[in-house]
Amino acid sequence: MSAVENVQAALAAIDRHRGLNAFITVHHEAALKRAQKLDESDRAPGPLFGVAIAVKDNIDEAGEICTAGCAAYRDRVPECDAGVIARLKQAGAILVGRTNMNELADGVTSENPHYGPVHNPHRRGFHPGGSSGGSAAAVAGGCVPVALGTDTGGSIRIPASLCGVVGFKPTAGRVPVDGVVPLSTTLDHVGPIARDTKDCARLLSVIENETTNETTGSCDHSPRNLRIGVLSGFGIDPDPQVGIAFEKALRTFERTGHTLQPLHLPMLGKGLGILSRIYAPEAARHHLERLRTRPGDFGKDVRADLERGLEATQATYEQARQDQNTLSAELDRAMRDLDLLVSPTTPHPARPIGSANPHTYLVFTCPFNLSGQPAISVPMGTIDGLPIGLQLIGPREEDATVLSAATAFEQTQPNDG
Repeated sequence: MSAVENVQAALAAIDRHRGLNAFITVHHEAALKRAQKLDESDRAPGPLFGVAIAVKDNIDEAGEICTAGCAAYRDRVPECDAGVIARLKQAGAILVGRTNMNELADGVTSENPHYGPVHNPHRRGFHPGGSSGGSAAAVAGGCVPVALGTDTGGSIRIPASLCGVVGFKPTAGRVPVDGVVPLSTTLDHVGPIARDTKDCARLLSVIENETTNETTGSCDHSPRNLRIGVLSGFGIDPDPQVGIAFEKALRTFERTGHTLQPLHLPMLGKGLGILSRIYAPEAARHHLERLRTRPGDFGKDVRADLERGLEATQATYEQARQDQNTLSAELDRAMRDLDLLVSPTTPHPARPIGSANPHTYLVFTCPFNLSGQPAISVPMGTIDGLPIGLQLIGPREEDATVLSAATAFEQTQPNDG
């Protein structure tokens, strides 16, 4: 297919799936013009030539309104591309739109008070996960093959799990975050969401800081004799049906020659509290000017979070950072004799939009933002038609191992088309 044909197909799919509310902005004319220029260009095609990609609305795109899902930023037009956007364009990708999200990436449901909720492609009226819910819904709904999201406590992996696609949070620092409207200046990550692990790796190889394609190439071999830690200690157990699917996944690892070791880490149960005490003050400092001048343009939940961050003392913040270091050290010790860690991605499938206590989605994912480890969610089956995910976590800088193991697991799963 030509670049123009790719873009036309994506735009038509976006139009068909308007009911998902996955996009805040769609680049109809600009995407087609760029595609035509690429098709007519004499330069060598890049690794993503003509691929239609969606990006979360908190990642800067020069000349396009970047709201971060917040009405206080509805007039914000960046002059420069974020680092990852520049790399996508250089690789020949075509940005077809900017995806809906939790306001300022603060949340896990993609219920946006300004732009409306994103719907799960598998069941309208249910959460797609968040905060990168629009990106995951766009991929799961067939609008685009790949998308970019951001992840501060699970915001790539949670929507990937609930929408039945693959979402990868790389090692902290592996992918640049310049040009991303921050929720947390120390915990934010950028990463790919795709239909399978190989496409995740292809996208990662373009946006990462690494100068080689090691990550992409490593996806094609199945790792052997991995020592895998089976995590518990999060302070919450998965729903019974999620637990059954997880046990089935563990048996798959054993059948394919890997060794499992139960691993109870009590500090994991403190992850959500630590995360909350770090991101709220950091977000408040960054958004303070607009919070003071345009308080009515923030949703009530986000405004309350920012005000909580303003009230936090420096001592509380510093203690949270110490607790973060303690959690990271516990994980480092646990991984000295292990190659991977595994858990469900979320303790339950998607719930209806408007459900109370959505923070349970975060419990299994947020510790690995604190530790900076690479982590991926891959589909693990469905419960009553709603997808659930398996989370694989590796040592820092072992992104290739995580992707390879995820690819091998993916190949053992039924192909539902």
